[in-house]
Amino acid sequence: MIYKATRLIARAMDAEEIKYSVHEQENYSEISAMFGVKNGPDAVVRFLSSDDDNDVRIVLFGLVRDVAEEKQAEMLKAINECNNKFRYIKFILDSDNDVNLEYDLPLRTDDCCVGEVACETFLRIMKIVEDCYPVFMKVIWS
Repeated sequence: MIYKATRLIARAMDAEEIKYSVHEQENYSEISAMFGVKNGPDAVVRFLSSDDDNDVRIVLFGLVRDVAEEKQAEMLKAINECNNKFRYIKFILDSDNDVNLEYDLPLRTDDCCVGEVACETFLRIMKIVEDCYPVFMKVIWS
């Protein structure tokens, strides 16, 4: 099922000429938008919606993959540094030792602006990732 927020985000991304794809799953619908990270991987930001109440979870999985055990403490310090520097989003080190980015749209985001908020968040994520990716890679390569 394609949920309402997914349709509204797609409409706003069309207006902003952001390339994306829509995926329909049994329990949620998703918009995926990709961007290239300078000196890094292509990053896929996913906008996940599981109801018609504009409840949207935004995630970027595997910005840095498989952080070695001996680098994890230092990576957590780098993650905290970036989390303290930037508002709204958060970076995490997950159970697979990958660095992910997470953000939730406010639950009461109205139909009139959920798409625009998602587009603005996507642009902010691009900027924040450009700033934080070198910090994370410094940990990996040091």
